Amino acid sequence: MTSLETWLWVFLFVVALPAFAVGCTLFIHRRVGTDVLARHNDVAGFIYAVVGVVYAVLLGFTAIIVWEQFRDAQSTVEREADALVDLYRDSRVFPPEARDAIELHVRAYARLAIEKEWRAMSEGHSSDEVWDEYNHLWRTYHEFEPSTDHQRIWYAESLRRLNELADARRGRLLSVHSSVPFVMWAVLIGGCAITLGFSFMFGTRNTRAQAIMTAGLALMIGGVLLSIFALQEPFAGITRVDPEPFHQVARILEQWRQPAGAP
Repeated sequence: MTSLETWLWVFLFVVALPAFAVGCTLFIHRRVGTDVLARHNDVAGFIYAVVGVVYAVLLGFTAIIVWEQFRDAQSTVEREADALVDLYRDSRVFPPEARDAIELHVRAYARLAIEKEWRAMSEGHSSDEVWDEYNHLWRTYHEFEPSTDHQRIWYAESLRRLNELADARRGRLLSVHSSVPFVMWAVLIGGCAITLGFSFMFGTRNTRAQAIMTAGLALMIGGVLLSIFALQEPFAGITRVDPEPFHQVARILEQWRQPAGAP
């Protein structure tokens, strides 16, 4: 999503929605009359309380679910990066040929994930180059046969980490396609229209004060809807999971590669 599209959605939820609500309030008060609306305040207030509670529960529930999905995507990326670092560290006990091959593919995996796959995920797919490094890493372990008990212990631990890497990668790629279903968005938008529509039907002596209160309600609802929209796609939405864990992997591997005493 480009910055122009981002600002467009921000304008729609935060500016246009409250402005529309204020305009509708003033129009209905002028068209129907405050005295006529005030006659039905008691009935409208009772129904509005029920509508408001139902919509607040729906809105809050959706926001919590979307936030948890976003946090799960972040945690998955962190677990994937942790597995890469552990694979590099555990491979230090292997012979030079296997150790160097694992280091090469771990470094390439982290670098390409940052440079290629994050951009690919924002477009809804994965990177073939990262898949190649992923498969090369598995092939390295398939072809390596430990020769001592010490190496066998670390080899078994490395295979466990390699499976954790595989699980985290699959989870990350599945998160690319997570979003709020269309039917849920229809319910959220419809509930917004009903909730704001009821607020237009109250008659108060001070129309300006009612317009301000309606604008505040619309701004609050628009802010929550914007948050749901921003977080619903962890790798392609307005707010995205960043590849900082992989940047940290690259920094850690570079630090470990330097000889002792190097700055």
